[in-house]
Amino acid sequence: MRDLPQKRLVPWLRFGSVIVAGLALFFVFRRIDLHELAHTLRSARPGWLLAAVALYGVGFLPAAWRWHLMLRLTGGAVHPGATARMTLIGHFFYTLFFGMAGGDFAKSALYAGWYGMPLTEILAAAPLDRLLGFGGLLAFVGLAFGLASANGAFAHLGPASLNVPWWWVALGLSLLVLVGAGLLRWGRESAVGRTLRAFVSGGRRLCACWPAAWQGLGCGFLVQVAFAGNLALSLQAVSHGPLPWAQLAWTFPVIAVISAIPISVAGLGLREGASMALLGLYGVSPADAVAASLLTLVARLFWAVWGGLLLWRERRGQAMTRPAARTISVVVPTFNEAEALVETIRRVRAVPEVEEIIVVDGGSRDQTCAVATRLGCRVLASPPGRGRQMRLGAAQARGEVVLLLHADTWIPPEAGRAILSCLRDVRVVGGGFWKTFRDGSPLLLGARFKCAVRLYLGRRVLGDQGFFIRREVLEGIGGVPDLPLMEEFELCSRLREEGRLALADATVATSARRFNKRGVIRTYLLMWMVTWRYRLGTSPEKLRELYDGNKVDAGAKRAISRPG
Repeated sequence: MRDLPQKRLVPWLRFGSVIVAGLALFFVFRRIDLHELAHTLRSARPGWLLAAVALYGVGFLPAAWRWHLMLRLTGGAVHPGATARMTLIGHFFYTLFFGMAGGDFAKSALYAGWYGMPLTEILAAAPLDRLLGFGGLLAFVGLAFGLASANGAFAHLGPASLNVPWWWVALGLSLLVLVGAGLLRWGRESAVGRTLRAFVSGGRRLCACWPAAWQGLGCGFLVQVAFAGNLALSLQAVSHGPLPWAQLAWTFPVIAVISAIPISVAGLGLREGASMALLGLYGVSPADAVAASLLTLVARLFWAVWGGLLLWRERRGQAMTRPAARTISVVVPTFNEAEALVETIRRVRAVPEVEEIIVVDGGSRDQTCAVATRLGCRVLASPPGRGRQMRLGAAQARGEVVLLLHADTWIPPEAGRAILSCLRDVRVVGGGFWKTFRDGSPLLLGARFKCAVRLYLGRRVLGDQGFFIRREVLEGIGGVPDLPLMEEFELCSRLREEGRLALADATVATSARRFNKRGVIRTYLLMWMVTWRYRLGTSPEKLRELYDGNKVDAGAKRAISRPG
């Protein structure tokens, strides 16, 4: 019952935020020439403004990854694409409705509802996320102040340099009194008290997981760079003379912090007042400072609109229903893989969600079939051809998810859980894992990054990432394409007509033997040639004839026919 007064207080706080924003803007506009401000805004250079809007949007990428890391830590992660979309939707909530605290709750509740996750797990990630964001802010502020100090930014500043009007001081003191009264009224049970306790608890949890903490701090730093850069580019858009950028460096994070205080609507008034006071220390005119600040609002609102449109689109898609996936059938196509198969199957056996393992052999001349039988796999015989073998195995699978796995790709124990969590998103029909290479050349570094680029720009996954598909969807598209080449590329194309592809939260380790045998650069060139010829309309049959006509060894042909 003690939460009831706080719930009643929320509408009044929102109303108060509007009043604060209106008063702050009134005082700001009283101090500048409105005709000059209008002229400054009209003369803003569109190229710099577009760059500012784009940079603000780039900031959502590290913000999304930081939150995703914390969702992993609390057991609430679905897949990175879902987190990225919800991050942008969260920005819509922050900007137009609730502010930071309410926005975190709104996006967390929506995330939990859409993906069938416990709300407590999702909410637990929010204070961890904010804690890392605060750490990134401190690092950025320290760097900015160091850069500014080294360039003499504070040499000529005195106590009276800011020339803060009396009404700003009165407004600040009034707000402090209101906040203090609220803390005294609700004490430890207030939202502020719970937030502080959540920060302490989150700090303890992060101390037990340093890799995630360091990645999150780095993401927090990059977010601050993007948002401060947005203000800097907006200032460049309206300023037509040279500016002392090194000395101005410290002002951008300070303005960002002031505008983030949750007593206004989207920082209105606070950001403009802070910009006018701080940028004015270095010769920026009041009109330019306020105009630059207002242009940052353009970027914020632009991405808020996109977040609202994404919310509308996603709500329609998440309304569909699919049966929950609980079991996985693993299909492994083989050809002379007796040596590699033992470790691959051992690792698959360590995944509790795997119901069966089907090995489809394409006429091996070694002990592949005997090894598979001894390891307890179902063994099927097939004419050679990876597409044909995967098609036969998938057709015989009984699990609700089919995982197509190369014989030399090792999956981790959490792979099954990652697949089933990923498929909580009803719009996801299939996908792959993140990937690294074993015993590979330094030229193969960055494979994880390439997986993200390949999926989110190229809209496909490769077979050596591990390819999982909902079985009912695979049956609906007619199974795995029976093609002599590029069967995985064609499978991705058909699946995208039914829904999304995604990256599950696990990393597989695949062999680099084909790259080591043929050469990394030469193998990549061959793979790219295959891909682009296929995109331009060359049939798989003609591509196969082309390769058969080339004087290349059989190992190279297999590297070409099995991209990745």
